[in-house]
Amino acid sequence: MIDIHVHILPGMDDGPSTREEALEMARIAVANGIGVIVATPHCLNGVYINWRKEILAGCAEFNAQLKKHDIPLKVLPGSEVRLSPEIIDALKSGRLMTMNDKGRHITLELPDQFVPSATINFINRLKSRGITPIISHPERNLAIQHNVELLSDIIAAGALSQITARSLTGGFGEGAKRSCQEIIDQQLVHFMASDAHSPERRPPLLDTPNNQLASLAQKAHIQEMLGETLTPLTP
Repeated sequence: MIDIHVHILPGMDDGPSTREEALEMARIAVANGIGVIVATPHCLNGVYINWRKEILAGCAEFNAQLKKHDIPLKVLPGSEVRLSPEIIDALKSGRLMTMNDKGRHITLELPDQFVPSATINFINRLKSRGITPIISHPERNLAIQHNVELLSDIIAAGALSQITARSLTGGFGEGAKRSCQEIIDQQLVHFMASDAHSPERRPPLLDTPNNQLASLAQKAHIQEMLGETLTPLTP
């Protein structure tokens, strides 16, 4: 399987603080059937700013550690970017990390409580630059929990969406669980990911009740998106 949203690079954000924790996360991912991970350290969220140069270096170092410890996992570079006016300038200057450094997709995080009125316009600006945003964990946004049409409008504007596997089991509360199911029922989701942060509290697991997210794998689309020849996603 391929997990496109994992905070696994040690010491870069609120993910693992040590290399040992990060390696344990990698072992858990492999045991769960995950062969490829996109590392998504936070960027522009008011606490962490992780630019392309640092993320590429972090991925190179961590992949070397995975090889040294014989852990059969491949980690690709990415980031989870908070919706911000700074994104456009960061793209222009080459500082922003796109998914697998291909310049085609970014993982875009909305504020927790609301959907800014300028979101659709911002998506249009990204699309005009050839960038497709993937909205991370929309089921955890309180405004979308109350009105799923907000996400529908975002998808209609050309964005994709990614829900968190743990939301289906109630790991982020009943509101996120209900919202997650509604988003699936209305076919407003394209990917699922673990959004893992740690080996114990939030491990990289893609298991869901009755494997509800299996149909969202979209193997060919993920491989095309990442520009890699990747291990096929299991059905």
